[in-house]
Amino acid sequence: MSKGSLFFLLLAAAAALTLSCSREEIPAPPHVEELPEAEILAMVRSDVPNSAFYKDIFLDGGCELNPGVKENGIVINGRLPYALEKAGIKSAEYFLATVDDVSNGWTENDHDLQTLIMVGNPDDVNGVLLYPDGQPRFRMIYMFGGHSNPHGSSLGAGGRSRVKEFYSNGGSYVGSCAGAFLAGGYADGRRRNYFNILNNANMNSTEVGSSSIDMAMESDIFSKYYGPSKGYLVSGIRHNGGGYLDMGQAPEGTEVIALFKDQAGRDSSKRPFYDQPSIWAYKASEYSGRLVVTGSHPEDAPSGNILNLTASMFRYAWDGVGRAFVKDVLRSGDLIPVNPGIGDMQCHHFVLCPAADVSNLSVRVEFSGDYDMQIFLKRDSFAFPDANPDYSAQSSSGGKCVLTTGPLEKGLWYVTVRCATTVDAKEIVTIPSAGLGHWFAYSGRTDVLNGVPYSIMAEWNY
Repeated sequence: MSKGSLFFLLLAAAAALTLSCSREEIPAPPHVEELPEAEILAMVRSDVPNSAFYKDIFLDGGCELNPGVKENGIVINGRLPYALEKAGIKSAEYFLATVDDVSNGWTENDHDLQTLIMVGNPDDVNGVLLYPDGQPRFRMIYMFGGHSNPHGSSLGAGGRSRVKEFYSNGGSYVGSCAGAFLAGGYADGRRRNYFNILNNANMNSTEVGSSSIDMAMESDIFSKYYGPSKGYLVSGIRHNGGGYLDMGQAPEGTEVIALFKDQAGRDSSKRPFYDQPSIWAYKASEYSGRLVVTGSHPEDAPSGNILNLTASMFRYAWDGVGRAFVKDVLRSGDLIPVNPGIGDMQCHHFVLCPAADVSNLSVRVEFSGDYDMQIFLKRDSFAFPDANPDYSAQSSSGGKCVLTTGPLEKGLWYVTVRCATTVDAKEIVTIPSAGLGHWFAYSGRTDVLNGVPYSIMAEWNY
């Protein structure tokens, strides 16, 4: 063999050795073991309340309820509780019947309208209180006083179930007098046409007619709002035929906030309502709303400690809405259809959990029609739009919304889909000449009320 041939053989061997070494130094793509769904869901936060609602409160002053507050003994139809403003409640809708004296029963027109609003209609099959998936469309509902069993009867089984579903799925409930009766299951030991939110609870009548009554604060829970504090005696609350809670039938976890004391001008120490619950609260689960009700009528007070008391009731209910929850876990490349779809101003939540750092991520939402859909992404907590999300995207045209990112760290990421398309709401006065009967008519994008079906898919690369 010549020296030249030997040289080329040695050169080829060296090149092969170098290539072999180079190949060994290039790391193979890592095998990523994805976490099981149960383990991912176990990481989801359980301390974040829902904050996405169409509006703050819906007020029911429908058939057989007083559609307003009393001023100088007269119901002012359309006058909402004074405490709403003090409690910072800014957005409201309501149905207030034209009959402002509950002893006159209801009109067929009021009843028909109440059914369309509360139970449902072709444009809104779920009724005003609920989103298409049964979640609460308002943060709270308030029930005026009046005749409890006739109002429950006028709603029918469908309307009563709407209110209970609203509460069970996270909306809070505030009520006065008849509104407190309606929240339970019984009155004076008899089963009634009530919502039974306070499971099988019984209220007994105080047998105090048109008068005023005192309450002693049994709990200090209102001190963090507007008061009054524990031990304070609140005097002169309007009372008209309301009741007190029978603690022997109240579910475990019921909070007694105040106790009845004396009726105006009387020593009531030997009367059955004395030292019995006059304000109470109940939260059935972390997913339910909070019920805060009273057997009297503090909502009529425009100032002073009674106003503070009522405002505290609303704020305690406000803080007791159900917690946010995750609809599904997103896996890279999996398409998830969501139907029934999303409602107006509603948020749906998902999570994804890459097991290693990713080079990029995309989340795609597709739907049919022209809707303002948004996507938000946040690390380690629910990505509500008011919760400083880390990434966001908004739909343009073409029925899709796409969020993309650069590199992301491994771990739990929350994805929120929000529908910002909503209806136009206009207040209607049924009898303008008398100012009687108030409700809201929807126009514009009413198609969103029955939900926008969509699909969602996330994709990422390691």
